[in-house]
Amino acid sequence: MASVTANHRRIFSICGERFVFPGSTTADVAIHVGTIIVEYAVLILGPMLIAFAIAIIGGLSQTFFTIILPMLQMKYNEEQKGNGVGSIIVAMHIIMVIFLVVEITFHYYMCVTTRNKGPNYDRVVRELAKATNFQFPETPQELEQFRREVDDKMMLRLQRRQMMNRAREEAIMVTEAEGSNNSTTTTTVAELTEPTLEINNDPNSSMKQRKPHPTKSSAAPPPPPNNNNRENKNKIRPWMLMAPDEWGYCNRSNQPKPPRSHYDHVSKTLVLCLDHYCPWMFNVVGYFNYRYFCSFLWYVEIAMIYAGSITYEPFQNTGGKLYRMQRDNFRKTGIRTRMFPMVPFPDERLKVSLACMLSLSIGLAVACLGGFHLYLCLTGQTTIEFHGNWMNRRRAKRLNKKYQNPYDLGWKRNWQQVFGSSRNCLLAFLIPSTREPEFLPIPILNNNNRNGGMNDASRRCHYSSSQQQEDYEKLLPLQQQQQQEEDDNATNNNNGMNADLV
Repeated sequence: MASVTANHRRIFSICGERFVFPGSTTADVAIHVGTIIVEYAVLILGPMLIAFAIAIIGGLSQTFFTIILPMLQMKYNEEQKGNGVGSIIVAMHIIMVIFLVVEITFHYYMCVTTRNKGPNYDRVVRELAKATNFQFPETPQELEQFRREVDDKMMLRLQRRQMMNRAREEAIMVTEAEGSNNSTTTTTVAELTEPTLEINNDPNSSMKQRKPHPTKSSAAPPPPPNNNNRENKNKIRPWMLMAPDEWGYCNRSNQPKPPRSHYDHVSKTLVLCLDHYCPWMFNVVGYFNYRYFCSFLWYVEIAMIYAGSITYEPFQNTGGKLYRMQRDNFRKTGIRTRMFPMVPFPDERLKVSLACMLSLSIGLAVACLGGFHLYLCLTGQTTIEFHGNWMNRRRAKRLNKKYQNPYDLGWKRNWQQVFGSSRNCLLAFLIPSTREPEFLPIPILNNNNRNGGMNDASRRCHYSSSQQQEDYEKLLPLQQQQQQEEDDNATNNNNGMNADLV
């Protein structure tokens, strides 16, 4: 039995149980149910993927030490004719494999076990609130007041942005309809690309969009735009309307939303610098474990390149003339003798082939993902911010402006934001460490190091006040000024309208 309530919710009664779905259509209900199924499937799949990853690491390591290493020993001993150089080369291979296995295992373990919630999250949030001069609400009354203020502010900004987008689309349609009259088209576009938001103090009034002046044209009026397609194509997220260091409110977790934080629907937590939820990690990748995630990807890629290089020759010899000669000799004599250095035995053929194909396929996949995250790390972005910045660049391009990522401090400082500035860039990547992130999630003027004081030892690792002032003035105020102008235009003419909008 199904019914639809006045607020467009679907209520289902099955075997006496009552289920309420927020969708107003069958498609909405299907999407809602599908989302729940996917979330639980991801939680179930996580431990299985972890076990599979451990099996791959262990299997490739076992293949190297039991099959590939004896081949290398025979190969280099024959090439170097027992002068000791071959033993040194083999020892270097062993050290290389042990180093890669330790690095991969360490960073994988830390990425899986490091949580983006709990006391560490609360401590960093408080530090960030203090650094950004944000008055953190302590009581339920203060929290409710802050929520209302954020809702009012976001609604005003969203309405203004939608009106500007609608006016710009109408201008494009008018331009296409009046393409025969260039002068008239130019006038029309100029008038439509600068809409005004009129808000009166009268509580009965509403926000109105100034209509463009009619122009003389013989062309037929453009058809009305498709609102559904436009909203789906240019969907505006609330965080895209906020300044880089502005705090919001998370309605799902009912707490203040720090800058660069997002709610993760799988782990049901508000995560600082949320990048994505990774089923292979059975964890969400965010502020506290992003360094481990990137290091894991890059070390896996190095290991796959190395594994592919040392297993390629044995893989080629699994079906060649040398392999058949060695197999026939084993069948005749019954003695397991390796006649040629890089030729596997029949029982080693499957393991060598699997190791080589896994190395190439995993290496190709991880190269794409690891390269993308290297780009994000060097440009000061997360995966979510990458999509938001892409949309903002498109919007700025339509307005003949240039959009600048407010968190981009240059590749070297962006690297330090993730790996820290207390050591060399290369050493920060090579030496594993369990330390927490050194910097706060956003660049803070004068001192964005979490450790506080700028003593002589740490001053060399931090940016000078003049450098930070230059970076801050260059990167942050652009979006802040745009939001401040929108707020001022909306609130100066609307002293008592916020409560009505809510």
